[in-house]
Amino acid sequence: MTGLRNRLEPAARVVPDLGLWACLVLPWITGVVPFWVHLAYIFVALSAFDRPENRRVAARVAVVAGVGGTALLVVPADAGAPIQDLLEIPALGALALLFAAFARRRTRTEQDILRDRTRLARLIDGIPLAVIAFDGEARVATWNSCAELLFGWRAEEVIGRSNPIVTADQRDESNELFARIATGERLRGVEVTRRARDGSTLELALYSAPIGGEGALVLYDDIRERKRAERERDQAQHRFRELIEALPLVTYIDHVDEHATNVYTSPQVVDLLGWRLGDWQDDPHFFEKLLHPDDRERVMGEVVQANEGTGLFDSEYRLRHQDGHYVWVRDRSAILDDGGSEEPSARGFLLDITQQKRLEAQLLQSQKMDALGQFAGGIAHDFNNLLTGIGGYADLAAGATEPESVVARCLDGIRTAAGEAASLTSRLLAFSRRNVPERALVDVNAIVREAASLLERLVRADLRVNLELAPTLPAVAADLAQLKQVVLNLALNARDAMTDGGTLTIETSHVADSVVLRVRDTGVGMDAATRSRALEPFFTTKPEGQGTGLGLSVVYGVIDALGGRLSIDSAVGLGTIVEIALPASEGIVGEADEPERAAPAGGAGRVLVVEDRDVVRNLARDVLESSGFDVVAVAGGREALAAFAADAPFNLLLTDVVMPEMSGPELAHQLRGDRPALPVLYMSGYTDDVLDPHELSHEATAFLRKPFGNADLIAAVHSVLDGRGNHANGGLPAPRAEPRYV
Repeated sequence: MTGLRNRLEPAARVVPDLGLWACLVLPWITGVVPFWVHLAYIFVALSAFDRPENRRVAARVAVVAGVGGTALLVVPADAGAPIQDLLEIPALGALALLFAAFARRRTRTEQDILRDRTRLARLIDGIPLAVIAFDGEARVATWNSCAELLFGWRAEEVIGRSNPIVTADQRDESNELFARIATGERLRGVEVTRRARDGSTLELALYSAPIGGEGALVLYDDIRERKRAERERDQAQHRFRELIEALPLVTYIDHVDEHATNVYTSPQVVDLLGWRLGDWQDDPHFFEKLLHPDDRERVMGEVVQANEGTGLFDSEYRLRHQDGHYVWVRDRSAILDDGGSEEPSARGFLLDITQQKRLEAQLLQSQKMDALGQFAGGIAHDFNNLLTGIGGYADLAAGATEPESVVARCLDGIRTAAGEAASLTSRLLAFSRRNVPERALVDVNAIVREAASLLERLVRADLRVNLELAPTLPAVAADLAQLKQVVLNLALNARDAMTDGGTLTIETSHVADSVVLRVRDTGVGMDAATRSRALEPFFTTKPEGQGTGLGLSVVYGVIDALGGRLSIDSAVGLGTIVEIALPASEGIVGEADEPERAAPAGGAGRVLVVEDRDVVRNLARDVLESSGFDVVAVAGGREALAAFAADAPFNLLLTDVVMPEMSGPELAHQLRGDRPALPVLYMSGYTDDVLDPHELSHEATAFLRKPFGNADLIAAVHSVLDGRGNHANGGLPAPRAEPRYV
């Protein structure tokens, strides 16, 4: 720079003012000096302006040059102050050249700007979004062609005016957005609604940026199609969710990871198990914790096997309800992979099968009871055969013994024991349901007294039984054994509820057209949840092994079959009241008089006895022969057919019902093929329900239940021979069935 300065020496002398302005104007017009020459004159020596004669010129120079609208100013010095580091001019003509260079540069820049502005305008018009620029007064400065198409106004209609797309109710929202833009915030995808010229509402996504601290550039994206698709998707999802939530099962989605993280569980799980939806997602081990201890190891093993194998899971297990009881569920799921976009997930459902399991358990229990009943019935049948022989021979022996002798007393003891044994077999038959329930007019007070008598031997010393019975009470039409069972079941339940002692009260009353039985205890009581399930089969609050859960359900079944009502009132710590209302009957309660037994009359005629048990066959032969009958006794059906064909005609067939090879009814059918009027007396250790009712419809047919006394046998034979068949039990009163306690 020093060398350049030396080449510009000697220092310029100041020319007159007119020459100065000529030097300024001429280069401006010609514009012929290279630009770098003009720049060289920017660096000037201060010495030229330090001379007094130059200060006047310096003070008159204001604008030296301008480029692109930016001016390089020469600021005049204060009076008496030197100008430093400003200009070094060998001659004022050089300064004029500098002005010319800057003027030429300015011309080129304006052309470039015009060209750039044209390009920018075309670019903005080509953007597929509505582009609107606002000035500092929120007036429209730019409005591209897409904005014209979207909103309906032409650019010349809106530029310089306020924004036409904002309605009055959108003004506050718009002002808030502009305030955010003014702070420098850039908005991205803000969803707004704006008005079109035709009055329609447009759904838009707004993008913005500030412009130089004043005004804003705003882009609007038309998202109506996207929003419509979103609404359709949301509606489809809503319909699908409604469908899912209307199903009687729980749907779920779990990630297939070490924690089986829950992604979604339908709201039905709250009704099924009581737990909140959040409980399933907050604790990754929640599912495992709810599994029944007896099911946990098996189920978790099946889960691992499904995850590592086929991806299919199907299992039944128990989950703990929030109130503590367990719910049986069936769980079916499949592992699905969403094409690698997400982790594989198990999607399935839980179905409440608690009722199904109860029914299965009830069926299994019923099958068990049926099998046990068949077993008990078989025992009773065999035992009745034995008792028939024991009692019958005791009767025969007693007839040949002095009434007051020791032997007679011994025989009476044998017959008494046989009678008690017969009562036991009757209970076994009732248990096996071989005794058909028969309704009769019964006295509820009498049943309560009998139950109370039994309870005295079954309750602890700290329990007191209190009876409050109505003095007069109508009869009810019911099966005596079943009603005894009802009263005893209720009483035993009340006893078991009073673990620390208390009072058991049994009341009867006559209310309107009903006989009301009320059993009240002062025990632990039941909460609402327990009370609501008290009548369910197999539901019990007793420890395992101390209750079957069938007591109240059996009671309810009996009362419902009788057309009655049952209600339970209970509260924790206040005891329980079970009330039963049965329809009252107009009949009079009374015990049937025992028919007088006539002394066995002498008999005449031939009797064919068919019995596979030797003791019963021999007894029947001996009793009938002692009464004057001619008897042929055989052990089975084939022998009976042979005897019937070989000997003189028989007046009566006395046959067992259940026998090997050929049953009694089959034998009777064959014999009546030749003699349709042949009298038949069936005998069995079972009750008469083992016979088809059609068998007993024949007028010369009767049934005699074992064990029977000798007098019963003779009376039944005479009844059939005299044409007074056509009834069960050979005209003898059927012994009443003993109650079956469950």
